[in-house]
Amino acid sequence: MWLLEKPLIDEALQDIERVIAESNGRITDADGISLKKLYRLYDRQHGTISELQNADVNGAVRETLHDLFAKTRDGRRLSYIRMQLFRAVDICPMCGIQPPSQLDHQMPRSKYASLSVCRLNLVPICGVCNNKKNASDASSFVHPYYDHELRDLPFFVIEIHSSPVTHRMSWKFSINELVVGNPVLASKISTQVGVVKLFRRLYKETNNMLSHLLYGAEDWSEESLNFILQHEYNSYHRRLGTNDWHTVFMKALIDSPRFTLQEARVYAQRIVPANRGVNG
Repeated sequence: MWLLEKPLIDEALQDIERVIAESNGRITDADGISLKKLYRLYDRQHGTISELQNADVNGAVRETLHDLFAKTRDGRRLSYIRMQLFRAVDICPMCGIQPPSQLDHQMPRSKYASLSVCRLNLVPICGVCNNKKNASDASSFVHPYYDHELRDLPFFVIEIHSSPVTHRMSWKFSINELVVGNPVLASKISTQVGVVKLFRRLYKETNNMLSHLLYGAEDWSEESLNFILQHEYNSYHRRLGTNDWHTVFMKALIDSPRFTLQEARVYAQRIVPANRGVNG
């Protein structure tokens, strides 16, 4: 979630030869030199180019590149780009909920057609996030390949609340902008969270996660609860990193003085069977 390993610039440059071959003569070797220059600029500028730099690529070439993106779909001649990108990503970096199913243009294809088939600008994300992001301004979103100063900064926060009378729990999601430090990056995170409706979607996911985790908690001891929480946290942190919602939620439960065996038992008593038990 949030960040991905950046594709290699050398592989992106090698793609240009295949793109030229697929253009049926509409993109020349000279155009390829301009594209290589642009790709290198994009990489040096940490995943962005200006409109002026985009316009350095001939307009007819940009139109051709825009159309060639269709050839990255399954079974077509440039589909190897899609396959290699998807092979490296297990879960959508924008929500951390669903596996990726679509390639998003970080800088929108409608405005920056010169980057239409540049793997450095193509990010595997889920359909829900892609539909919500649409052609939004790329500068308003975390670039999962380039914004790696966010790595290991504990900026994603979940606060656990509990009624002292009923012991019923609730929790609140937030972004700690002070931890991020960089106001531009903090703004990107905030905008992205709002556009993809992340907190609303995560409330359902965290409830589902906790239902699986606490099923049968009526028979647990405080020691067994603490052991399970720590085990789950270690597993998620190792596999998904510091700011994935699974990791953060487990850490919040462990650290919260408001979450005790009593809360776990009350929650477990309220767990409803999947589909109300219809398929049981």
